[in-house]
Amino acid sequence: MVQIEYIKYLYECEGKSLREIAKEVGMNFRTVQKYAYMNNFEPQIMPNMEPESYPILGAYIAVIDEWMEQDAREPRKQRHTAQRIYDRLREEHGYKGSYSSVKRYVVKKRWLLSQAREGYLPIAQPPGHAQTDFGMFKYYDGLGVAKEGYALVVTFPYSNAGWMQVFPAQNQECLLEGLKRIFYHIGGVPIRLRCDNMTTAVAQVLEGAERILSDGFYRFKLHHRFETDFCNPASGNEKGNVENKVGYDRRNMLVPVPVIEDFAAYNEELFARCDADHEREHYRHKESISQLWAQEKGKLLTLPKYEYGVFRYESLNVNKTGFVLIDTNRYGLSPVFAGKMVQAKIFFDRVELYYDRQLLKTYERSYGRAQEVTDWKQYLPVLLRKPGAAEHTRFFEQMPKLWQQYLKNTSGKERKSALMLLTEIINDGNESLCDDALEMAGEYGRLDNDSIRQCYLFISKQEHYPQPLKLTADTPSLNYRPDLSVYDRLTGGTAL
Repeated sequence: MVQIEYIKYLYECEGKSLREIAKEVGMNFRTVQKYAYMNNFEPQIMPNMEPESYPILGAYIAVIDEWMEQDAREPRKQRHTAQRIYDRLREEHGYKGSYSSVKRYVVKKRWLLSQAREGYLPIAQPPGHAQTDFGMFKYYDGLGVAKEGYALVVTFPYSNAGWMQVFPAQNQECLLEGLKRIFYHIGGVPIRLRCDNMTTAVAQVLEGAERILSDGFYRFKLHHRFETDFCNPASGNEKGNVENKVGYDRRNMLVPVPVIEDFAAYNEELFARCDADHEREHYRHKESISQLWAQEKGKLLTLPKYEYGVFRYESLNVNKTGFVLIDTNRYGLSPVFAGKMVQAKIFFDRVELYYDRQLLKTYERSYGRAQEVTDWKQYLPVLLRKPGAAEHTRFFEQMPKLWQQYLKNTSGKERKSALMLLTEIINDGNESLCDDALEMAGEYGRLDNDSIRQCYLFISKQEHYPQPLKLTADTPSLNYRPDLSVYDRLTGGTAL
């Protein structure tokens, strides 16, 4: 402003020409002319504002926008820097402008994108935002016993697309496993996920929207990079889309009451049925849900580079009978581990037990209460030291049926020999042949241990018949006709 004032003084008070002033102040003629003729000194634009038009960069803004909007779905380490955008514009699109123009626009675009992520009202239904909830339902297991199951539903209110997975419980492992399956099925991760204050995700509800998340859910969230919104307590209406979808899916996909023998197989069937359901028309728009979902899918975050393992660890003490306690249920180990500390790796469908980093046993996870889950094979080493206790153990009924009766009819050394043979069969990995070997021996009327062992070896060892030798080349024919008369002369006979 001091320079402008000096130019105005020279021009108006001293009457110097514009060229004289330009020479004196060392400025361009047009600049001197602009300030000499200026009459309005009010601020014309706000400071540090980007220009409304970009004479050179303008033709490339659509390309930059596309790159940066795609970046919002990717991990931060793999997003474009301003320098990378500038280099790609030059290499791929022939950009001739300056780096500073690109950098200024990139800064502005990043700010706009951040505002877009944070500026949605709670009632908005932006693309890529999802809601999730559990719903209870009834099912029959393979034995026809009625049980309660839990359906995890994830919906996207923008398109009304939704998917369901069912589980025997609604614990954290089931929640995270269900979310992960749905993420991988749809090929992406929602930008934000709204849910209620379920204890599997929220450890503590604080004032307002503040929440302390459970460790497992927090890890899962960070791994997949989505944000979370939690409803106010007792305000399920804040996630009304998924509430409605839970009811819709229960009426249309879980009626009649399903028979579920294998949750994994049934969940794959549910994915196919959910996909097919998206062919119906959206309740408000005149397009199918699948068409709207095709538009929305492009807004999802990319799947993580490494698949997240859904499980939790626990350290457990083995009691004197070889059992560890998990969620009121007892899982059996060999009594040799009594008094030791083992580690449990708990998945939604199984429990792996380790000692000194060695896998001891894998069990199907029990969702009953106060149940005992064990495997009779683990007790054979101990039973060999106390063979007389066999039929009095809690696991005796788990042993092969024919062997139960056979052991009852033996005692002393004969029973111990029988248990040693049974251990040998189990250690060979031939549990399925236990009864077969005993049945074959019975057909021959020989139920001593040696005969049972011979029958076991006969049915377990595959007969081997060597194949004829295959030569790689034809055997050459030999035209060999020896003169045998020399032998006659040697022995004094007459040569013929």
